[in-house]
Amino acid sequence: MFSFDLVKQHRLVQNTTFNLLAAVLVLCVSVFNYGFDNAAYSAIQAMTGFEKRFGTYDASTKAWTISSTNLALLNSSPLVTNAAGIFLASLIGERFGRRAVLICMELICITGLVVSYTAKHYNQILAGRMIVHGHVGMECWLIPMWLAELVPAPIRGAMTVLYVFSHIFGSFFCAVVANSSSGYHDDRSWQMPILVMFSFPSFALLTFWLVPESPRWLLRQNRYSDAVKRLEYLNGARSDYSAEADAEVLQASLEKDVTKGEWNELFKGTNARRMMIAIMAAFFRQATGQSFTSKYGTVFIKSLSSVDPFKINILKAGLICLGPLTTMLLIDRVGRRRILFLFGSIAVGAMFTMAGLGVAEPISQQRKEGIVAMMVIFAFSYLTSFGSVCTVITTEVLNLRLRDKGLFVSWSVSNICDFAVSFSLPYLLNAPYANLNSKVGFIYGSIGVLGLLWGWFCLPDMSNKSLEEAEEMFEQRVPAWRSRCKRSHLTWWTSLTCRQPGNPHHQRSWKLK
Repeated sequence: MFSFDLVKQHRLVQNTTFNLLAAVLVLCVSVFNYGFDNAAYSAIQAMTGFEKRFGTYDASTKAWTISSTNLALLNSSPLVTNAAGIFLASLIGERFGRRAVLICMELICITGLVVSYTAKHYNQILAGRMIVHGHVGMECWLIPMWLAELVPAPIRGAMTVLYVFSHIFGSFFCAVVANSSSGYHDDRSWQMPILVMFSFPSFALLTFWLVPESPRWLLRQNRYSDAVKRLEYLNGARSDYSAEADAEVLQASLEKDVTKGEWNELFKGTNARRMMIAIMAAFFRQATGQSFTSKYGTVFIKSLSSVDPFKINILKAGLICLGPLTTMLLIDRVGRRRILFLFGSIAVGAMFTMAGLGVAEPISQQRKEGIVAMMVIFAFSYLTSFGSVCTVITTEVLNLRLRDKGLFVSWSVSNICDFAVSFSLPYLLNAPYANLNSKVGFIYGSIGVLGLLWGWFCLPDMSNKSLEEAEEMFEQRVPAWRSRCKRSHLTWWTSLTCRQPGNPHHQRSWKLK
């Protein structure tokens, strides 16, 4: 029988206040635009109206098409401004704080959308998307880190995964809008999704005051009293909470290293291990095939001529929304490593199966439908594993004093990998180039296997650990496969559970010494 007491006892409810929830909501709505952008261009580049406006007429097929080169540029060139956005965000965020980055990136987004909506030529639509991706780069640097800095340790994993869910929910919303507008055969077909995108940055600009500055950033700026006020604003509604004591814990962790973090420290001592984890997480997040389904999925499904690509897009987007939700429910209970191994294996299997179905030609109708089904399964399992876990772990492993610089390096690597995959995919998929079609799954499936091996030997499990406990764990050089049950003495507010022989529900409460 349902009981509200069970709901109240859930860790998400126990550690969430109204102010914290409002702050998280504003940040997540801002991320909708990231997912909406990816899904919008995946869909509209397959629309007849978009092809007529920005493509060329192919007399042999009697159809309007966009060349492989223009497709590659449209999906990869924006990653140049994405990288610039990451760099700009790191400069602004380190000097002026997180809120300044939020305001700047929303203004940049609106500017890019105006250019895109009014586009009459290919170069203009390309320029508009590149400007929007400057916003996306700033968002990639800012939102996961800000979420991790605002929320308590017991729910940090779930709340950070909200970044991924918001991205995917934005894609689902876009799939619905794109399906509605695909019936038009003029400019309205592609302009309607872009018009809807204006709502997300506008909402963020109107409500940014609900998101407080990061307490950890304030402490690094020697603004102790301001940090206490922000902690009280976020968590003061909890009866067992003391903002002053929380700030003392954070300050104690920061004071362990009295020097300011410099760039050359990223690859020294224990920081080298942390930085390599963040870099490899960024690599496997992009190199395991997500661009194939997110950026070229609709175009590829249309080329199969088997099912309606826009209806499948809605089905796929709706199903993969369950991926981050699954991770949110499990990541702080089951652990990062187990989720990566379970759902990552499914993703790799789906990619190899999709590739195998496309080996023998001509491809039958049944095998075409099987390829589409494997794409959907891959998208769900990828987002539950590599997409979510690698995003969360990147925000957790870096040294607190080097967080801004480390995230800049990590997201830059992610951006470079995304560029390489996005630019090469049209040439791998289409004739007269490699013409691999679904057989690209052999490439991404193999990389996925390497990702699982890396996860086993290198990926630590930060479940229920505060960012300060993570500091101590790396200093003690705990191996990745033993990290799940390693506990620190730093955290005063959390009672952490670790399974031990003969007592599966044994609890330890670690207090600040």
